[in-house]
Amino acid sequence: MAQVITTILLLDNPKGLRLIEMANWSGKSFVVPRSKLKDLKMRDDAKQPGLYILLGEGAEKPSAYIGQSENVVERLLSHDSVREGDEWNTAIVFVGQLDSTFIKYLESISLELAKKANRYSIFNSASPKENTLSESQKIVAAEYFERIKLITGMLGCTLFDVVSESVVGTNIYYLKSEGADAKAQLLEDGSINVLSGSLARIRETEAFFGWSKAARQKFLEDGILEGAGDDISYKFTQDVVFSSPTAAAATVRGCPINGWTAWRDKNGQTLDQNVRQ
Repeated sequence: MAQVITTILLLDNPKGLRLIEMANWSGKSFVVPRSKLKDLKMRDDAKQPGLYILLGEGAEKPSAYIGQSENVVERLLSHDSVREGDEWNTAIVFVGQLDSTFIKYLESISLELAKKANRYSIFNSASPKENTLSESQKIVAAEYFERIKLITGMLGCTLFDVVSESVVGTNIYYLKSEGADAKAQLLEDGSINVLSGSLARIRETEAFFGWSKAARQKFLEDGILEGAGDDISYKFTQDVVFSSPTAAAATVRGCPINGWTAWRDKNGQTLDQNVRQ
């Protein structure tokens, strides 16, 4: 079903503070760059109960923190002033027609789905217990949460996108070469899921550097990559979602490579041929 979503540039700047509203929805959302918290503080509609998501970067995958507060803007200011806030650069805030009961419930189910999706590193130190709601309250909360998922998805945030529900078609894509034998699935947002058991080449070329090199090191430290029992391959111990086919291919091969032409289906067709041509 078609949805009407309105984005208002509150500072006349697409990278500044934004307000998002939807037709037939009593709530509203703010997209808040960390540097623009002072502008959010000026708005009375941000000084009310709400759910917020803090987004940051990471070597392995993006990071996120999910929280709730009776006064969202004051809570964000506290995140900005203490060390736990060092990992984020943008906040997505949801307010409107919420009370403490609803925001605690939304926080709980948001964290549960984000952890299930495993697309972001969640840096919450604790998981709140789901509070008790009546059947009618759960229906209202579920409808609100669907708006949250829709808005975060529109913003390019895949925090709640469960991989199994995001796979494009049935194709498995392969990347094989000396020491490498990987399988992957293309996802709806253009990212790619490298499957557990895939092999990555140990040897790295001199031109291999940057994010993919750092990711390999982090994967080894975290046990996501481990020795495959020989001296030429690492093995993926779990599925890993990469932001692009090229990032995945470079990590698998240990060298700069165009992932759109490197990944091929069982018939030899490249991702580029199947998706972009």
